[in-house]
Amino acid sequence: MRTDPFYIAQIIRRKFNNELTEEEACILQEWSEQDPRNFQLLRILEEDMKRGIDTHIIKSFDEDQAWSRIQKKRRKRSLLRWGRVAAVLAAVSAISFFFLRSKEELGTLSLMKTKDQPYKEDVLPAIKGAKIILADGVEVKVDDNIVLLEDGTVLTEKKKTVLEGGTMALNKLIVPTANFLNLTLSDGTKVWINANSELDFPSRFAKDQRKVKLKGEAYFQVIKDVKRPFTVETLGGNVKVLGTSFNVSAYDDAPATTLEEGKVLVYRDDLEQTLLPGTRAKVMESRIDVRQADLLKELAWKNNLFYFKGDNIVTIAKQLQNWYGIDVSFSRGVSLSQTYTGEIKRDSNLSEVLKMLEFVSGLVFKIENNKLLISKKQDGMI
Repeated sequence: MRTDPFYIAQIIRRKFNNELTEEEACILQEWSEQDPRNFQLLRILEEDMKRGIDTHIIKSFDEDQAWSRIQKKRRKRSLLRWGRVAAVLAAVSAISFFFLRSKEELGTLSLMKTKDQPYKEDVLPAIKGAKIILADGVEVKVDDNIVLLEDGTVLTEKKKTVLEGGTMALNKLIVPTANFLNLTLSDGTKVWINANSELDFPSRFAKDQRKVKLKGEAYFQVIKDVKRPFTVETLGGNVKVLGTSFNVSAYDDAPATTLEEGKVLVYRDDLEQTLLPGTRAKVMESRIDVRQADLLKELAWKNNLFYFKGDNIVTIAKQLQNWYGIDVSFSRGVSLSQTYTGEIKRDSNLSEVLKMLEFVSGLVFKIENNKLLISKKQDGMI
């Protein structure tokens, strides 16, 4: 029987979401009977659920930190001291709130009052939204995904016309922080565009090539066309393909390309590397570094996840800044090199993400006036 903590944690999450298969139910039953501590863990989680305490959806697998923190909490509260596996599973601390939000003006921050201290104000997740700067300089705000027709007409998914057809002019799509958008190009290629990104694209592609320019991050599913290769240009390097699925992260001048399917050529000046599925290329100043990719991690944003795995707090803070449109600062004493691991859906509000981070990191987070302060927990605090 498979009993590694990652798998058992997934089954426990599925149990509380009423998604268990018969086979998984048998596995969980057998696991709970192997050790009285396992049985006790399930019982406590079930009691928490009945009391309305959130215990499903996110998983945190930073075993050493989770174990250390749970030991401290259990000693302080004179509760059971669980075994190591049970401690890891206890990190299946649960955050699953769902929010209905009205459409807001593009780029505005969604703040909501909360009784959950220290979060005096909570921040809702990013929404669909962008603005298009047309070739003639006209700016159009959109709150829906965009579809380009073969004749160059630009529509929203709700069939609202943004630009009439007949032109091959270059347009700029700007997706600000706290926003995201999907785009279907005139050849059928689909593009998922992350927050704080820009994409230059023509209303219609030329007969001999397809070319876009990216600043930020986007995932591409390119329609195959052997007569018209597809090129993504970035500040630090370019990606050339015929038909494939890949991610490009180009927030700076050292872009990284992760290939999920097909084959791509990553190049800059006289440097070039061909990628195969499951590999990642980062364009450096004097070389292109190619290595195996962690697809789950690299594509997490496209799959609506924050997925932190060995990430330091600076890297994590950048993702929060882009997605929630907040300013982040660190107090003195916060380690900027310590790494953390955890996962939560990106449609969670900010306070729920911070609860997960507090659990796995031991740091303290405070939201107020569109600002997030990250501090080191004082000795003796739990």
